[in-house]
Amino acid sequence: AGGTGSNHAAMNLLMLAFEFPPLGGVGVQRSLKFAKYLPEHGVRPVVVTPDKESIEAVIGPAREAALLEELTVATRVERVPCPPVRRAGRSRSADWLQQFLSLGEDLGRAWRGPLLAAWPELVRRERPDAIYVSVPPFSMAPLAVELAQRSGLPLILDFRDNWSQWCCSPQPSRLHYHLTLRRERACLAASTVVVGVTRQLVEDLQRAHPGEPVEKFHVVANGFDASLQEPPAARPARGEQPFVIGYVGSFYYTPETRAALLNPWWQRSPHRWLQYAPRREDWLYRSPFFFFRTLRRLLDARTELRPRVKVRFAGDTPPWLRAQVAEFGLTDVLEHLGRMSHRACLEFQASCDALLATSAKVLGGRDYCIAGKTFEYVASQAPIIAFVTEGEQRDFLASSGLALLCDADEPEAGARSLADLIE
Repeated sequence: AGGTGSNHAAMNLLMLAFEFPPLGGVGVQRSLKFAKYLPEHGVRPVVVTPDKESIEAVIGPAREAALLEELTVATRVERVPCPPVRRAGRSRSADWLQQFLSLGEDLGRAWRGPLLAAWPELVRRERPDAIYVSVPPFSMAPLAVELAQRSGLPLILDFRDNWSQWCCSPQPSRLHYHLTLRRERACLAASTVVVGVTRQLVEDLQRAHPGEPVEKFHVVANGFDASLQEPPAARPARGEQPFVIGYVGSFYYTPETRAALLNPWWQRSPHRWLQYAPRREDWLYRSPFFFFRTLRRLLDARTELRPRVKVRFAGDTPPWLRAQVAEFGLTDVLEHLGRMSHRACLEFQASCDALLATSAKVLGGRDYCIAGKTFEYVASQAPIIAFVTEGEQRDFLASSGLALLCDADEPEAGARSLADLIE
């Protein structure tokens, strides 16, 4: 629908984006960049998102209003309040029961009432040609399907992550998985276009739903705001200053969820006996464990390098991360910077001598994810120390020309590569 030539009116697109500034984090970036760049291609976006008070009540602090400065003054952002998600109880048993009886988060159900009330006037005023929805939160997909059907509009369903195949943590049971798969299939069938951020993500969707037409699926990668040099300019040595290896963001790993994913049922706690995952993934590889192991191997062999190396992490510091740092004796090497604004993160990345990238390991398969920060890493044009497994992230970094690819299972080879880079 619509056109981009001079003889066509702009296409009007209602963008349903639950995660949007002033909320921060990686989840807001894709919708933000679409809203920023689509006008250059003959598309007029109208972003529909919760207000600041709702975001803070439902998700957490919303302190990234500065990101909205990237949008033109003509870009409309319609704020529709979202009530807090109701909780059945406050005890652990009540929370577990509620989780077991649900199919994931209920943000779509909570937002449905206010959004349905505001929707007719939005459609009348903006005269949209199509609806776009960004997931996760995955409960936004059924909500967007309902809105599209009520309005008689085509729906663009955009996946930033896998839904039914998501294996950061297991489903409560095999039944939950199949019900999620059925809900996902219904949303795909009701969509005019299905978009994924990587080829592997789209292939995973097609494999899970072979009945959907192949031509419905498209890949639209993430990107970065930069003009890249070809080839990247060489970075001069820092002299006596420490060699700084930086990392930004979360690792999406906990020892408990790893055990739930990989251990046989009889080795789990009773409340985890029924849990199910459609495939086996080892998220220890997403953590810095193997980087720490390799760095410790290097510093033991080359003690003179220890005062010359600093590792700085920007983001939350969960207990398991501090435990890994202590396990490998790197307390004096690692610095925790805490949470930072997006602008501060970009400045921090630009100040580092190298940046760390990791990825989860899909046992017998390929990881679909390219972390959002990876594009910012490439834009900074710093060397990227890549402890990455088979998958999209590894392929992308290999093609960038910036990556030092390290095999997490070969610490000796990785230590030699790190030494060469530092020197």
